Amino acid sequence: PTLRTILAGKLSTIASPGTNLQEVGSMMAEARKAALVVDNGKLIGIFGFKDMMSRAIAKELPLELTSVSSVMTPNPESVSPDTTVLEALQIMHDNKFLTLPVCEADGRVIGVVDVMDCVYASGGADGWRAIFASAMECDDITDTASVHSTHKSVKSVKSMKSTTRSVKMADTTVLKLRPKAPMICHSSDTVLGVSQMLASKRGDAAIITDSSGGLAGIITDTDVTRRVVAKKLPPSSTRVSDVMTANPTCVSSSDSATDALVTMVENHFRHLPVTDDNGAVVGVLDIAKCLNDAITKLEKQKDKSSSAAEDAVKQMASLQGAGGAQAAALQQLLGPLLSQAFGGQSSPTLRTILAGKLSTIA
Repeated sequence: PTLRTILAGKLSTIASPGTNLQEVGSMMAEARKAALVVDNGKLIGIFGFKDMMSRAIAKELPLELTSVSSVMTPNPESVSPDTTVLEALQIMHDNKFLTLPVCEADGRVIGVVDVMDCVYASGGADGWRAIFASAMECDDITDTASVHSTHKSVKSVKSMKSTTRSVKMADTTVLKLRPKAPMICHSSDTVLGVSQMLASKRGDAAIITDSSGGLAGIITDTDVTRRVVAKKLPPSSTRVSDVMTANPTCVSSSDSATDALVTMVENHFRHLPVTDDNGAVVGVLDIAKCLNDAITKLEKQKDKSSSAAEDAVKQMASLQGAGGAQAAALQQLLGPLLSQAFGGQSSPTLRTILAGKLSTIA
């Protein structure tokens, strides 16, 4: 599908330069999308959930008196609505974008997509399992180092395993995904305090502990906009425990890496806490980072044959039920990517493999 298709019927998050952050936050919360700042029909900026938390809440700006143009990211890159979701994923990977504004050739703004939109629109969980499994098979010893937190240990809720058909890969655990070190706060901390901590560390999600040191919840930059800004709660006096996601699902560091990734895709999780074998939270998975790392692994892999790349593409297409134009699009985009990753050679033609073969014409 194209970006035009997945944006059809979606709520608009277009704001004028003078719109205040309180109004922009309400708009973002309802649509669950970043805001696009448009002046005279032309895109001039973008303002996301992390921007709201780091540039506005953490700095204690008066939301109703601050215009979005003063804190937006100016002149963002955009793509055509006829871009396919897989092409959009590649663009996001190449440029390390989390969101992409979508504009017509004449500059007219259509909307905005994020990495999760593209993940969900480009295939089901089994399709992504095929790609993640291929990436996990790329041996890279430097990627297997575990993450250790300098914070005190916290208890984890029970790990949830994926219920889909499993692909078993020995010794390929969640640790190979290189979870981020957890940023930990206490349940009595205020939203302002947590936002300032995350802003200072350039983070977008915090693990929340209770009075006994156990895992109480998780809060993200999106939660700050949806549950605090949009509801006009005062960040300086609102306890994070009142707006966090309580008792989040966790995975163990010894769980299958592919199962953990598929769990995130299936349940639309952007972040997933990771516990060690003793139940202490040792990291947080970010699906966008994991996707970026998976594509990078495939691009860097030099020792596989081109047939392995084609098999991965075909497996993804068949598991999605892709056919015709969709299968062709998968082959066109992921074929060259994975072929390069698995040896740098183009796929052979039928003329090549039939050369010198005995004829069976009757």
